[in-house]
Amino acid sequence: MNHTLRSDIVNNHSTRMQYLKKYIPFFLLQQVSMTQFKDGKYAIVDMGYVTMALLRYFIEENHFNERSVTYQEVAEFLSELLRNDFSLSFYGEEEKELIDYLFDKIKNDGKPFVMDYFDPVEKKQKTTRVKLIESKLLAGSVVYSVTADAIEFYLETKEVKEESKINIQQLLLEKMIETKNFKGGTEVVRRINSEVNRLRLRKQEVLSLLGINVFEGAKALEDFQRTGMQWFDREQKAFIRNKELTDQALKKASAAGVSYQASLKEIYELETELKKAMTNHSRLLSDCTELQLRSDEMIRKHKYSRFRNAFDFMDYVEKVKNKNDVSLLKSIVSPLFSPKITKTFYLGNIDELLSYTGQKEEVGETVLEVDEVIYQFDDEVEEERISQNYEAMIKTLLDMLLVRENFSLAQFNHELELKFFDDIFKNSDYYSFLVHLSQKKEYDLSEIRKRQDTFFDGFLASFLEEARHERYRKLRFSLKLLSDQEGEVEKVTHLITDISGNREFVTTNILFVRH
Repeated sequence: MNHTLRSDIVNNHSTRMQYLKKYIPFFLLQQVSMTQFKDGKYAIVDMGYVTMALLRYFIEENHFNERSVTYQEVAEFLSELLRNDFSLSFYGEEEKELIDYLFDKIKNDGKPFVMDYFDPVEKKQKTTRVKLIESKLLAGSVVYSVTADAIEFYLETKEVKEESKINIQQLLLEKMIETKNFKGGTEVVRRINSEVNRLRLRKQEVLSLLGINVFEGAKALEDFQRTGMQWFDREQKAFIRNKELTDQALKKASAAGVSYQASLKEIYELETELKKAMTNHSRLLSDCTELQLRSDEMIRKHKYSRFRNAFDFMDYVEKVKNKNDVSLLKSIVSPLFSPKITKTFYLGNIDELLSYTGQKEEVGETVLEVDEVIYQFDDEVEEERISQNYEAMIKTLLDMLLVRENFSLAQFNHELELKFFDDIFKNSDYYSFLVHLSQKKEYDLSEIRKRQDTFFDGFLASFLEEARHERYRKLRFSLKLLSDQEGEVEKVTHLITDISGNREFVTTNILFVRH
């Protein structure tokens, strides 16, 4: 056999098996027959279709909506899918049994799918494992999320495998902007965000693997660096180019007036999604840098731990028992039968000992000065974060009051979204800021440094003490909560996630009036 051909077959086989492993769960599930469940009553149900539909649902919820999913939400999705797509009619316990059966099969009862293959390099059988759905305990409830392998499998069933999917989507996005297909471009950017989120998830999995098995983790790290970090410069340039194209389209739409108004909303949506993608891409770069530093530290610690400073006889004897090989005891016994070494003392050294004179003065020990370590406690970190977030929101509010006589909470929210994107509404500090702000109906900043009635007054006073905030010190404004009868009532609803799970916050519109 040709040497090059044989080398290619042998050396690349394990890599190909690792690439193919993400397809194994689908084909194993595709073979699951529904003819044996309930005497074939639901034989029409196709496990392959249900699997792909559920993966798409998890990708939507986990990465587009950025939240984990409970079992009840999965059950509602599968119930609607079975009724609409397979025209099934079932209720009560029978519905629950079918949904439990399907979901247990797809998540494989919480265990990974297993594939055995032969490694021709090491000449032995190996086992590789892959999961589609993983679970964790959050605030006392079990929640589910899709794995990086499952996302990659789902994307590759429709997309061409290249070095970087982000680059491919960037090229597609550029073509869509040039042809004025802004709505399609928004969908492409969302797919870019999904790929970025998959790479960030893969980074976490590499770190977890390094903590469990440093050798497998090092291989996974090398693969991640080769496929995930190689194209950052090219991708960043493409992001900038597409942002410029979007800005040009926005200028043309604004100048064209009514004739171009139909596309204006689509361009705004595209611009917002593109800003999110650029932010997420920058975070991915930071994550990759952090991954490199942490992985180097973990590998270095593992190298040090490999050098043992003591020999455990009991552990060695247990290994001998397990291998059932008495000859291994030779390593312990043989040093005891080594030749006895006789040690002697040279008598000529006695004269030197008698004539030895010690030091007349004791030498003091040199004490090195050590810099004091400043520790930062968890509550101090929280206070620093709240202070920074409050300062940003206060500054935005006061800047608007300087240029406007009055404005509503909805307009204030719009200004915050332009500055900080919609991530601001997923931050619980935003809602606590509104609660503290609404404790008083009127604020006079010229008097607030003399007397503070609330915690928020104290924060405003310290904010105004800084010289760069002098322009706000004469402001006076009031807050008016709008009711349903006073017109232009807009209730602002946001869904945020905190340590206790998803919560929906509804804030009544407020009118800010400068006096």
